[in-house]
Amino acid sequence: MQSFYRNDSCYSWIATMFLIHSLSESTDAAAVGAKAAALAELKRAGFNVPNGFVLTTAAYPEFIAPLAEKIRARLTDDVIMDPAEIEHAATEIRAELTAQPFPSHLRAALENALANFSETERASLIARTSTPSDDLATAFGSGVARAYLGLVGVDEIERAAAKCWAALWNSRSMYYRHRKKIAQTDVALAVLVQPMIPANSAGVMFTKNPTTNDANEIQIKAVWGLGVPVTSARFRPDEFLVDKASSEISDRTIEEQVVKLVVGADGHVEEHGVAESQINEPSLTDAQIKNLAALGQQIETFFNAPQDIEWAIVGDKIFVLQARTIGVRNA
Repeated sequence: MQSFYRNDSCYSWIATMFLIHSLSESTDAAAVGAKAAALAELKRAGFNVPNGFVLTTAAYPEFIAPLAEKIRARLTDDVIMDPAEIEHAATEIRAELTAQPFPSHLRAALENALANFSETERASLIARTSTPSDDLATAFGSGVARAYLGLVGVDEIERAAAKCWAALWNSRSMYYRHRKKIAQTDVALAVLVQPMIPANSAGVMFTKNPTTNDANEIQIKAVWGLGVPVTSARFRPDEFLVDKASSEISDRTIEEQVVKLVVGADGHVEEHGVAESQINEPSLTDAQIKNLAALGQQIETFFNAPQDIEWAIVGDKIFVLQARTIGVRNA
């Protein structure tokens, strides 16, 4: 992993160039992670992906540098091989990382990146992990995926990014790295930052029915407001099946939805009651369902594989928030 240190008057430009990429700038998963790379490909192809930037895998070693030697000294063979000790060490390391401030040059690069967003885009942000590997049963370990919503200002973005990086330090992934002789501090992930989409409804879509494995059916799950309750299995979503050949809605299940998550006036996420007239109504119109299904097929064709897609709708405008091949667990 290459790092970049202050050595001339062009440092600020160099730091920004290598430590932070705009979302549409790089499709290199090694630098921006698989999640961001896929979104970058879609954005450059003309799909409606929100703007964003990525704290790259080169930014992580800059962040961890003040603690790297201490971490390496802490993780002796005896600690790694003792279940209680490795768990204790993992907890300590995560606590130190989440409290670790950004070095000044990384903080400046983050401020510059935020300044390139419009005032509306800066009003509320989301930070998510984006790993360079699609396989989370590797040195990244399971449980790495993190998403922090409703962030306002550089301080909240900085703390969320630190928490994303700290997710690398769970005992399972630490033990895996030790067993495979991968240096503990050599594994890095990226952090994707984008504006929050103030969705009227949102959810996920599978371009191959995951329940029946039928490639001719698209399954859509939707809730009122933000889609986090779907991805976290917090609420029971509405479900729709669409036949690819006919574009007809072949089945639907409408759930009672009494609460929803929204972007509040201060940019943070709030829980609101669903309007009484909407509680038992579908969170998508038939036209929106068919438009989503058509979009899903376009993305499936673009990647030449069935896709698991996160989406949000504002009015009748659909935003693509994530796309990954079904069965691939990129964080």
